[in-house]
Amino acid sequence: MNLIKKYKWFIAVFCVLLLSLFLMEQTKTRIPKEDCSVMLDAAKRAEAAFAAIKEEKRARGYSISPVDDPNQTGMIGESYTEITTTLGSLESKRSAANPNNAAMLVDMMIQCGVKSGDPVAVNLSSSFPGLNTAVLCALDAIGAKGIIMNSVGASTYGANLPDFTWLDMEEVLLDRGLISNHSQWFSMGGAGDIGKEMPDEVKEAIISRHTERGLTFLHYEDLAENLTARRAIYEEQCKAISGEASPVCFINAGGNLLSFGGGTEMVSAHNGIIRPGTIRQNSVSEEEKSGLIPLFSQDGVPVIHLLNMKTLLPAYGLPFDPSPMPAAGEGDVYMKWHYNVPFSCILLAASLFLFYQAVRRHPRRKIPL
Repeated sequence: MNLIKKYKWFIAVFCVLLLSLFLMEQTKTRIPKEDCSVMLDAAKRAEAAFAAIKEEKRARGYSISPVDDPNQTGMIGESYTEITTTLGSLESKRSAANPNNAAMLVDMMIQCGVKSGDPVAVNLSSSFPGLNTAVLCALDAIGAKGIIMNSVGASTYGANLPDFTWLDMEEVLLDRGLISNHSQWFSMGGAGDIGKEMPDEVKEAIISRHTERGLTFLHYEDLAENLTARRAIYEEQCKAISGEASPVCFINAGGNLLSFGGGTEMVSAHNGIIRPGTIRQNSVSEEEKSGLIPLFSQDGVPVIHLLNMKTLLPAYGLPFDPSPMPAAGEGDVYMKWHYNVPFSCILLAASLFLFYQAVRRHPRRKIPL
């Protein structure tokens, strides 16, 4: 009891600090982020792009499964086709079809320092057509210049229709004036990034269709040579845009082989923004150390890695596997917490006053000389 009486002023300071924290949390409010208008613009672009792809898919005679795609987005592929590469999560593919993911991408890019006119290196698989759309719409909304490569192969329920690949979807969006950024280079993806498991006639048809459109086909049987060629393209294009060899940011969407050079880091790596120098170097092999993500990170370029939807989306205030699908502009991704600054200053002043009183009134211990 004497101890409590002795330190009552310090106990009072502690109680006031606890009360202050509680009051600050109770009085904080949600306000729109500074770039909310750009984020909303990107989401509306994505919403229009999804609608166009859905319309085109139906026009080509494809049905939209009420089971696999209950929100009827049109962005869900088949369970298996000739260009299917690996197993994928159906729930993740549905989650990627949220137009507000484009707002999330704008938010991420701005955090990475991307501004209008900046070069952004992009590596897109075809496993998440919803995410790919979000990336392109976010680039367009900001006004950034994407240097974009795509791998055609897709995991289950991705853009895995041989005659309506992700590149075909991009063509639809370009023809309708819904995007300006788009893939200019492509590979087959899949095993070895050359589609070893895909039928030759299917590959040849896809390659012919898109090279005739003016896209550049990338085919390298050696992984190291593939990475070197891609780095050279990114550097050359960056210099043409900004005069600098490095992009402002690197975006990887999906599990393309080149993202981590075939290493196991692809699954375990942090999703979202990866700050330079934070990639743990895999000690298994040199190939695993030389994927695009670790290489750009080592060069000091911020990376946006998009793969694990179940952890990524909730972290940015977006739902996983939503039903019904939110409209553009819906979601906590557009908002941030704002504390009442004047009230916080009053609470701080009160705490400092009490601490001053506690120090004054606490008896000083005399140390014998």
